[in-house]
Amino acid sequence: MENIDLRQMRLFVAAYEEGSFSQAAQREHCTQPGLSLQMSQLETALAQQLFHRTARGVTPTVAGQQFYAACVEVLESFKSAKQKMLDLSGNPAGAIRIALPPALCKGALSWMLPEYMRTHPFINVGIQEGIVSNLLSERLLSGELEAAVFTAIPEHLGLKTTHFFTDRLVLVTTQRRVRGRKRPVRMGEPVPVRELAKMKLVLPSQHHSLRQIVDRVARLADGGSGQIVEMDGVLGKLDLVRNTDWATVLPSIAVADDLGRGILHVQPITQPDLWLEYYLVHPTRSILSAACRDFLQQLKTALQRNRPAAPAP
Repeated sequence: MENIDLRQMRLFVAAYEEGSFSQAAQREHCTQPGLSLQMSQLETALAQQLFHRTARGVTPTVAGQQFYAACVEVLESFKSAKQKMLDLSGNPAGAIRIALPPALCKGALSWMLPEYMRTHPFINVGIQEGIVSNLLSERLLSGELEAAVFTAIPEHLGLKTTHFFTDRLVLVTTQRRVRGRKRPVRMGEPVPVRELAKMKLVLPSQHHSLRQIVDRVARLADGGSGQIVEMDGVLGKLDLVRNTDWATVLPSIAVADDLGRGILHVQPITQPDLWLEYYLVHPTRSILSAACRDFLQQLKTALQRNRPAAPAP
């Protein structure tokens, strides 16, 4: 037991979570034969078989399941101790790397990022705009990203998920002009979800959570007089809506700055109300840095403060 080190624990955890020595080796930047040898040595040191090996990959034994829980606890404690030492420096130099959905990049960063950079002058911020959850999951597990905000809960043992924010889905058109209002900004009159099937809509592709919500409730695939163009980018959708008679469905936070400018008309969707959930995701084995925690808290506060108000009943 004295010969077991943290690297062997990390390799074991990767193999357990990936269910494959080859995928675990890729994640931990080592060779598959080398990882397999490390696992054999670990099993010898523990006098326990940790995995059942098959042509399809590996599955943990009962001993493997128990050892995984112990390894996660040890690695989290080590990471927490290391992070506490870094946080003690007050203004640590370093970098944070976070992935955010396009709607949050468009609707929230300008509200909170300048103040964050002012109070964290030694932190370099890297933000990836993305919605493809499987690619983001890979980058989180490899350590390329410290955290990400998803619109669906990823199914991976190596990722920890907590609820982050809830936003209302709205219909965005240019059919009517909206006069400027003082805060709190309010949306136009609600539009029943059944009306969506009659419209020309530009929507994200079907792997996106927003599209799945709309399809499930509005039943656009069942027919109707409308048309659909698929486009994932928020800015591209808004540009098309501004210059044509097409409409789109977006989280309200993505168009909060456009309310009151007289260009876009925003209506909450009702009967039923449509909501989009956002989830904070980061590797289970890691502890978020103080700089990352500060960023996420300021982002969440900005989202809650600037979310448009629904029309009065």
